[in-house]
Amino acid sequence: MKRAVAALSACVLGASALQAQVVPNADWRTIRTEHFAVHFTPDVEDVARRAAVYGERAYAKLGAQLVKPRGPLDLVVADNVDYSNGYTTPFPTNRIIIYAHPPLDTPALRFYDDWIELVITHELTHTFHLDRAGGWWSVAQHIFGRAPLFMPNLYEPAWVTEGLATYFESSLTGAGRVQGTYERMLLVSDLQGGRLLRPDEWNLNTSRYPGGDIAYAYGSLFFDYLARTRGPKAVGDYVERTSRATIPFLINREARKSFGLSFTDAWREWRDSLSRSAPSRALPLAGWRDLSRGGRTVVFPRWADSTSLIFTGADGKSAPSAYRAQTNGEVRAIGRRNEVNANGARRDGVIVYSQLDFTDPYHVISDLWMQRGGEETQLTFGARLSEADVRADGEIIAVHTVPGGAQLVRVSASGARITPVTTNASIDTAWAEPRWSPLGDRIAATRWTRGGFADVVVLDSAGRVIREITHDRAFDASPSWTPDGRALLFSSDRTGVSELYVVSLDAAGAAPRLLSRATTGVFFPALSPDGRTLAAVRFGVAGFTVGIAPAELTGASAPPVDRGFDPVVMEPVTKSDAPSVKYSPWRSLLPRYWLPLADQNSKGDITLGAITSGVDIVGRHAYQAQALFDLRGDEHAFFGAYEYRGLGQPVVDASIEQAWDRAGLFNNTRMYVGDLRRRARIYDLSLTMRRPRIRTSSYFSLGGELEQREYSTQPSTLLPRVNPFYRSAPNYWSALASAGWSNAQRPMLSISLEDGVSLGITGRYRWILGDSTYTSPEVIAVANGYKSLDWSGFAHHVLALRVAGGYAGGTAPSAFSIGGTSGELVMVIPGVSTGRRRTFFVRGFQPGARSGARAVAANLEYRAPLIAPNRGLGLWPAFLGKTSLALFGDAAAASDKSLSAKTWIASAGAELALDAALQYDIPYRIRLGVAAPVVNNAFYTPANVSVYLLFGSSF
Repeated sequence: MKRAVAALSACVLGASALQAQVVPNADWRTIRTEHFAVHFTPDVEDVARRAAVYGERAYAKLGAQLVKPRGPLDLVVADNVDYSNGYTTPFPTNRIIIYAHPPLDTPALRFYDDWIELVITHELTHTFHLDRAGGWWSVAQHIFGRAPLFMPNLYEPAWVTEGLATYFESSLTGAGRVQGTYERMLLVSDLQGGRLLRPDEWNLNTSRYPGGDIAYAYGSLFFDYLARTRGPKAVGDYVERTSRATIPFLINREARKSFGLSFTDAWREWRDSLSRSAPSRALPLAGWRDLSRGGRTVVFPRWADSTSLIFTGADGKSAPSAYRAQTNGEVRAIGRRNEVNANGARRDGVIVYSQLDFTDPYHVISDLWMQRGGEETQLTFGARLSEADVRADGEIIAVHTVPGGAQLVRVSASGARITPVTTNASIDTAWAEPRWSPLGDRIAATRWTRGGFADVVVLDSAGRVIREITHDRAFDASPSWTPDGRALLFSSDRTGVSELYVVSLDAAGAAPRLLSRATTGVFFPALSPDGRTLAAVRFGVAGFTVGIAPAELTGASAPPVDRGFDPVVMEPVTKSDAPSVKYSPWRSLLPRYWLPLADQNSKGDITLGAITSGVDIVGRHAYQAQALFDLRGDEHAFFGAYEYRGLGQPVVDASIEQAWDRAGLFNNTRMYVGDLRRRARIYDLSLTMRRPRIRTSSYFSLGGELEQREYSTQPSTLLPRVNPFYRSAPNYWSALASAGWSNAQRPMLSISLEDGVSLGITGRYRWILGDSTYTSPEVIAVANGYKSLDWSGFAHHVLALRVAGGYAGGTAPSAFSIGGTSGELVMVIPGVSTGRRRTFFVRGFQPGARSGARAVAANLEYRAPLIAPNRGLGLWPAFLGKTSLALFGDAAAASDKSLSAKTWIASAGAELALDAALQYDIPYRIRLGVAAPVVNNAFYTPANVSVYLLFGSSF
């Protein structure tokens, strides 16, 4: 569950970047309650009507502890992705987006009594928290509106915002992550690994396992500790104090006022209390032996035969893959995956699995695939199938996602036939992790029902439940069969720690027996076909590891279910009966903020203005508008942009801009006599098609531009004396097209794109209507290639090569400039940016070192990981994640005629890259570089050595 960050660029770019993945051109409907406008598509109306009631209930509960947010709230219920999440932003209005997909496939989220209630409570907490503004922040908002710049709680670290939301999700629902076992497992494993992480390490951008989950786990359990020891009211008091704190980064001071001690001191106290009760590290089974190495995430080990098993893992250095592990310790990758999910092996060696992918820019759907040797074949398309298991005859059992729930289905070996097995899938019932029995006549699966009952059950092949193995609020999961089909293995966290259990199916009512003695957690049991070896996945400080142990299935008597899993009283299910109306975007498009701007006109005089932007709830319309007024003349400038996604594809972008330029006029004796002014009014329209995929991405854009120029002189009497062209008010027309494709990878721990290429080409043809003497065709092409090297370090080393070329022709060719550095555009404050992406860059030379109608450039870099501190500066708003070093060589040439040896410039140097986060959790790449010219045919003499500081990657 994510929050909107207070990036200042959001003020300028609108809230598009803060929108979750929803379908803007869908048939949206709206119902209204006292505090919410709930937006939904017809397929999730039942979920949305329940969400409307849960929203009001959560609003009342939160309102008893926190100050209520301003104005109506927009709640979007979507079902276009096959994963669980929610998003909240207070800008430009209070907006929440939740996905109906139940989180049975997400370990951290599995403990819930009702998913919709839980996710709404979490996201609504963000709204109560982030909307608050007191003191001078409130005065600023009364003047400037809902600009993120003046929302004080947006400046807090993510462990505070997510920690509060996760704390309240549990305290108000009786379930959630604080009440579950997964987050506590993370803390115990860290304690067993040597230490409890400090608050400056609880960052969303950490490369330490488990990444951003650290902010949720540590933040929520820390606030739970503070609430238990200092009282729940102190939590609400802290929210109020930070919302009116003059300086938002002094969170220790506000904590001291609310809790009676600083966060730093509270952490030490919390650490000491946890250390006293932390269990010692121990292997989960007698004779346990690890098979996998370096796996941060490893799931679903399944035996291919008695000496090898298949699992899926993601080690952070490479893309997720399926692996085959031999019991002698040999492990090798056998195929790339888009995510970590189960692999079902047929007797002929074919592997059936599921994976997520985009089906268009707005849908991320899970489908079944088949791997035969090194060849992958997609079996289903847009079927929303996952967690597959294969029977001996090739018949597949899988989970089918439906709005708000999940059912079991049978799928033919070819994927052509899909038949429901369970028909009771709904918001109140969901199925997961099905497994065929050895004879294929029964199915073991996890069944979740409202109230938090995640139980292991056995069904016949037609879907009738014939045996309930468990019935409690602990999470009982991952059932697998013994080779003879007479018993089931499964995992359960009924003791507060996930352990392995076995239950005999020979006798009715037989109780499960405990097999393991885990101190953190052990999952996904699987018994080898010969019955001698038990495989499972254990959890440790570095993540999950597949291991094996001699099978001993007698087990001990199962301990009682922890009292924390006692059933809770659930409020009755009710749904809003408010009438639904067709979605209207217009209310949400009204400007909600403005910010002042200052600049200079072409003469250097001050211009003043304002900027605003907006986007509707589902992202169908977005706009930006800014104007600058010349206080001493008439050089008023403005810019307006509009984006329309109501077609789905293509995306329509339009803009209009007015800008001014000025050049000096001189007489025949080179005496300055006045100025020539140019007003350019530029109109742009483009259509863009995008094809995102997890492994590749591509786009194509087609557009047109009209630039209207008008010239004047100061004094005006000079206009008749300049070239007649400047009295003609020419209109420049342009046709533009661009396309790109990329398959480069970016694993979690990587310091660079790797193992792929990205290609891009842009063309423009420019002319003056009715004037055949002016034509200007132009083409620019860029190709980047990346190759990883599996050398020592926390990430791969990378060789990166970039080649660019440009050609401009016609009677008025453009000139390409070579030289300068290349980075990314970063908004410092609204209207003021730093950095620039250059096509023909050569570090060590100034921009414009050479220019011409023809240009080429080549850049070669060797990039090496250094260290990953993953630490902040106490509780100050900065964090250093990863560092890397790049050695580079740049070369480029430009000329109006043919390129020769005399047109080249080249340099070499090194860069230190810091992957950091500022304002606590907003990621930046900061590059400190040194470059020296080695070939100099520039129009001027560069420095022997230049030092520079940039944001973003070079390419």
